[in-house]
Amino acid sequence: MNYRLLAALAVIGLSGCTSLESSRPVRMASIAPEEGLTWVRTDGQSGRANPALLDQFAADRAACVAPPADNAALRAAESCMSARGYVLVAQSQAAATAAEFRRRQGY
Repeated sequence: MNYRLLAALAVIGLSGCTSLESSRPVRMASIAPEEGLTWVRTDGQSGRANPALLDQFAADRAACVAPPADNAALRAAESCMSARGYVLVAQSQAAATAAEFRRRQGY
């Protein structure tokens, strides 16, 4: 009897762990070790045309990424940068990833 109750509670508890498709992170495809990596904002915005975003990125990168900023250092900084709203992707995937994030944001 106690096992049935425990099983029912486990099912109820785990049912809350489902996620919506729109909240799934964009996963990067397999990256060759020599391919360059870059950061993309999870809202899809770019700092190229927005000095405030560019300044924020510079501050975030300085706080998270240890020199030299090679692929190993960028990978080591993933959790710090992720907490600040960035995802690490291959440079060849940056534009498509940003476009997908913009689509999910509705702009």
